[in-house]
Formats: sequence, C-alpha cells, structure tokens
Amino acid sequence: MVECGACEFRFRVDDDSQVRSRKFYPGEKLKYGLNSYSRQPQTEFSAKLPVEVAQYAEVSDIERFEPTPISKVIVGLVGGAIMTLTLLILITGASQQGVLNGVTTDRRMVIAAFFALVGIVMISYANPRARVKATSLAIIAGLGLILTPLWLTEGSKPLAATSAVEVAPSAPVVTIDSRKKVADLKAEVLYSPMEKALIESNGQGHVIGVWMKGIRDSNAALVNTYLMRVSGASEQSHLYPRLNQNYLLVLTRSQLSLEEMAKQCERVGDVDAVVPELRLIQVTVDNEQFNELPIAKLSDPEDGAFYKLNYRELLCIDIRRINEALARLSAVRPVQSRDDIINRMTELLGMSDREMLANLCKALTVWSDGSDDSPKVAMTTAKAINDKYDEIPMEAVVFLTKWKQRDVYPILDKMWKRDPAIWEEVYMRSGEPAGEFIIPHLKEGSLRHRMSAARIAGRVGGSKVEQELRVLCEETSDLELKTSFENALQAIAKSKP
Repeated sequence: MVECGACEFRFRVDDDSQVRSRKFYPGEKLKYGLNSYSRQPQTEFSAKLPVEVAQYAEVSDIERFEPTPISKVIVGLVGGAIMTLTLLILITGASQQGVLNGVTTDRRMVIAAFFALVGIVMISYANPRARVKATSLAIIAGLGLILTPLWLTEGSKPLAATSAVEVAPSAPVVTIDSRKKVADLKAEVLYSPMEKALIESNGQGHVIGVWMKGIRDSNAALVNTYLMRVSGASEQSHLYPRLNQNYLLVLTRSQLSLEEMAKQCERVGDVDAVVPELRLIQVTVDNEQFNELPIAKLSDPEDGAFYKLNYRELLCIDIRRINEALARLSAVRPVQSRDDIINRMTELLGMSDREMLANLCKALTVWSDGSDDSPKVAMTTAKAINDKYDEIPMEAVVFLTKWKQRDVYPILDKMWKRDPAIWEEVYMRSGEPAGEFIIPHLKEGSLRHRMSAARIAGRVGGSKVEQELRVLCEETSDLELKTSFENALQAIAKSKP
C-alpha cells in the first residue's frame, strides 16, 4: 500500500497500476502538450479522485501565432503588382498605337494567363494564415485578367507580313459591268466636272477621273496628293466630295494613260472598274492601310520587327511617314532586308522632291554599296531638281560624290562658288575627280575663293593639281596666297603612301 502525501489517499501498487510504455526524450515528439506524458490508466478498479481533474487542449500550430515573415509579405506584394501591371498593359496597349498592336486576342489571353498564374501562386504562398481565402480571391482576379482581352479587341488584328504589303502585280484592267449602264454611273458620281474638264482640254491634255468609294475624310487629301504626284497632273486638278464618304478626283493634264493610272490606283485600294467611255476609274479605298504603326516598334532598332515595319512605311503613300522611316533607317546599320529596302529607295528616287531626295541620299549613303542602280537614278533626279531650284541638297552631293558620279561635280562647283564657307568641306571630301574642277579657281577669282580652292586642292590631291600648285607657288607674289599653296602641297605630300 502507498499513501499519497497530498490527499492522504491509500492505494495499492500492483501490475495494473504500472504503465509500461516506450520511454521518449525531449524533442522526439512533435506535439507539445500534457498528453505526451505518462499517466495512470483509468480502469474499473481505479479509485475516483474527489477533485476535478484538469483537461488540457492540444497546442495549436505555432505558425498561426507567429508574425508573417517580411519575405512572404514582399512576395505577396510582387504577385499583386504583376497582375496589376499586366492589366494596365492590356488596357493601354490595346490600340493602334499601343505596344500590343498586332498581337491577336488569343495570344493576349495566353500572356494574361501566364502572369495570372504567377500572381496566384505568389499571393497564395504569402498568406499562410488565410491561404484558402487568399487563393480564392487571387483566382477570381486571375480569371478577370485572362478575360480582359475579350473586351479590349482594338489592335488585335495581326500585322501583315512584308510580302503581303508589297505592291502586287498589276491586276488586269476590268471594264464596267454590262448590267450597270453608263448613265447610271454618271448620275452616281455627278459627272459634270469631268465633262467640263474634257471640253476645256480640247483633246490637248489627258483628263482622268478617279471615283473613290468609302474613303474616310481624313484620308481623302492624302490620296489626292499621292495620285496627283504619281500622275504628274496639273494644279488645276480638283477633288469633289460626294455623299457617303465618296469622292470624285478630276486629274487634268495627266502624264499617265488610263491603264497606267489604274495600276497606280491599286496602291489605294481595289480597282472595281475602268470605264474608257467616261475616262473614269472606280476604286474602293482600303482605309486600313492608312493606319499608322506603333512608334515604339518603329523607333527601336533592337525590336525584331524594326526593319520589316519601316520597310512597310516606305511602301505607304504618305510622304511624311516615308521621310520619317528614311530618317530612322539612315541611323542604323543595314542588317536585315537590305535588297528590298534599297530597291524601294531606288523606286522612290524617281518621284522624290527636294526634301525626300535629301532623306533618300542620307539613307542610301549608309545602305548602298554602289553596285546597285541608286547612284545613277539619284543623279538623274538631282539634275532635274537642280534645273528647277538651281541647287541640290547637301546629302545628295555627299552620296553622289561618294560613288564618283561625274555629273555632280559641275553642280557642286557652282554651289561652292556661290558660298564657299558652306560647301568647302563637302568639296574637300568629294575625292580626286574634283581636282579637274578646282584647278581653274586656283588661278583666278577673289582671294577668298582662291584660298578656299587651295585648301580643297590639298585634300583632293592628284598629279595635275600638285603640278599646278608648284607653278603657282613660283608665280604668286601675294604672301598669304603663296602660303596657302605651300600648305596645300605639304598636305598632298603627307597623303601620299
């Protein structure tokens, strides 16, 4: 018998009162609580204590009471920021000028699904106390993100490949449908301006009418300028607005035939009919081709579509967009689509004005290797512009002298005589063929021109120039001029190998 020292209760110690279980040591059991310790088993022979025995609950998971680690807070914030930024990109980029222009709806949904999944995982990981609730809310937000492209469809039309925007071979000219009478067509287009122009021409000049259907008002002036430029029509040509976004363009003194003009109209849209009896071309205008491409892609040489998209800009009919594309291409190395871009630049040379000639020659200086036809075509255009304006752009001179186009040197010499300060540096870099044209200026002219000619002669060199300078050094009495000739001889001597 054993007596308890606290309650003075006597009990017998026998085999039933001894608990035989495996001993354990601190740290071996994961749960912490009083139930982990041995106690007397309750049997029918056990005496009941006269006091209430304390009941202990299981200890809760310690993670529920610890503060959330800062690393998990950051992960949750990053996950939410990723989903928010993706939503903003889907909203702001869904436009013709946005970063997602040309990305189809299904691809936008794939992008949204990827970032939604990343955000859901990160938010779920960052909320251990309310993981089910946080994951549910993140899934709802992710579904909303994935479905966003279904409502924002602007700019989701895929960009056409380069081959799709090239000028297609000329379609055969079609005649008007036999079921549609000529009188009905005349009434539809209000043909009176064409009749008046045909009467005034008296058969002396070509008159062509272009009936443009479905053209936006914002594109009418652009198409008018393009067709007048390619046809060489006179300033008396006029554009007449009609109902339902239709326009009648009357071209007077056109340099192109009716069939050739129909081929040019294919750049604007679909040629529906050509009516020789009325000298009229009916065109359904494609307004989508006038939409501007995203400037971010056009301006980033690191973008994979940079060269393709700028080549598309060269194919458009807007002079402003063509000049901007030429400026961008002149600042990069010719890495992709070199032959296509040079061929298109060469085509543009034949219809360029003074500003476009400058931009084309600046770009061709970078892109052309001289083996193509661009130097010859540029020379022809430069001569025509020189005849009209009595000068050509400096960029044209640099390009043409780079490939030794002989006809440019008389033009350069004339502009140098007009203003030596501006053209001296260009004359210096024009190469040895310039020596033939600079020799006469060493002998005669103002002191300013002769000293400039001496500096140019020292740079272009050549045996004839050197010989002439030696003679002039002996004959010249002006000390300042003689010093200029001697400096030119020294420069020529240093340039020799």
